[in-house]
Amino acid sequence: MNLIYQIGRFDGAFHDVKFSIEGKTYPAPLSSFALKNYFLETGEPSKVVLIYPVSLLFNKSALQKIKEDASDEVSKFREVVQALFDNPEKREEFLKDPKSLYAKHPHSILSDSFSVIHSVGSYEGIEFKSSLENLIFEIFVDMVLRYLEEPFESLYLDISSGHNIYVSALIEAGRLFLTFHKLQSFLPQEKPFKVYVTFSDPIVSPTERIYHIQKDFSLEIKTFFSYPERPESYSFDHAFRRLVKELVGRSEFRDFLNSLFARGYFFYSALKNNTPLVLYTWDYHSEEEIKRAIKLLCNILTQAFEKNYRESPEVNFGAFRKAFLMLAIYLGIVRILKERNISVKEAVPLSDIIVNFRKNETTIYKFLELSTHRPYLSHEIDNNFQKEEIKEKFTSEFQLLRNFLPIEKSDKIDDRNFIAHCGFERNCVEVKKEGDEIYLRYNKNALERIEEILLRN
Repeated sequence: MNLIYQIGRFDGAFHDVKFSIEGKTYPAPLSSFALKNYFLETGEPSKVVLIYPVSLLFNKSALQKIKEDASDEVSKFREVVQALFDNPEKREEFLKDPKSLYAKHPHSILSDSFSVIHSVGSYEGIEFKSSLENLIFEIFVDMVLRYLEEPFESLYLDISSGHNIYVSALIEAGRLFLTFHKLQSFLPQEKPFKVYVTFSDPIVSPTERIYHIQKDFSLEIKTFFSYPERPESYSFDHAFRRLVKELVGRSEFRDFLNSLFARGYFFYSALKNNTPLVLYTWDYHSEEEIKRAIKLLCNILTQAFEKNYRESPEVNFGAFRKAFLMLAIYLGIVRILKERNISVKEAVPLSDIIVNFRKNETTIYKFLELSTHRPYLSHEIDNNFQKEEIKEKFTSEFQLLRNFLPIEKSDKIDDRNFIAHCGFERNCVEVKKEGDEIYLRYNKNALERIEEILLRN
């Protein structure tokens, strides 16, 4: 499905305009409606969402341009908008719940949905104060919630209408959503998710001419396998307490969010530091739990936005930006691990690690642009488990790797050695052999130490 966003209009004109797409004309009051009709005609399901700045209706000149012989629908809308200028109480009611009135906007009735965001400027004696970041997140949250409810394959940002700041917010929200989507989509996709910027020729009076729509300007971004925030503490229980407090204060959700951020970083660190055995030793959250956390953040922001439409809420948008991207990365990692059937195992076949991480054709690292990990991991596997003089010593009972290596038998787990040897640190890895297969696991007494190492690095 295609989802099309456009900044809503209120200029007194509600009649159709002729738009042209690839040589065919589509009459519609907005370019986004024309684009939707084009897609529907070509067999692509599409929906339009309009974004209304809350102050849009405080436009007396637009109200006066509505013709006396307008349709009943438009006439009724004119009456309720007129009440905003005539009745201070109606104005206050509107500012508490602007969606009720915007639902009567003739364009809202034609659209699939709409959203109301904050505004910037002074209208009818009312000062509207909003940061650009606030506007971006209002639109971004709307996109995320719609995607969770009904995933779409392409996002179209129609910038044919709207004040510059709202158009900028729409584009930046689309860019943030594209980043958010890419970080949860490391696996190859049959149809890669795309974001497009679209626009029509400027619409000026008289409007009888045909206005061409440009629709194929792809928005491009570069993402990296990088976690936006480092842990403040090196234990699962307290790793991201400070960040969580910025998001939800001392609410009941703080342990839930901290757990997700901590596990997300832990699995990210395991992949970044090339320690694949870790991925078979610790449980990860389900996709549903991560999506629930994403929806929770969206709902927290939505409640903050709707409290006061006159000015931006006091929200640390930087913290929320990090949180959304952290959850996206974690979701992307979980999807890879599930796709490869990587989960907690009592004993991990070395052949499984070789197929999923070392083998050039099937390594997970190619999805994360970590291909340089593969040869280094191969070297460590060969040195620790596949040399004949070492392998022939393995028994059918699990023993620490240090018992089979011709080196000094220190019993301390060394941080640097753990990272340097791809997690195959001799004092924490146990190994056994059954037939031709070698099995690995971590010593249970070493698990807390490994957690600390990976949260630190």
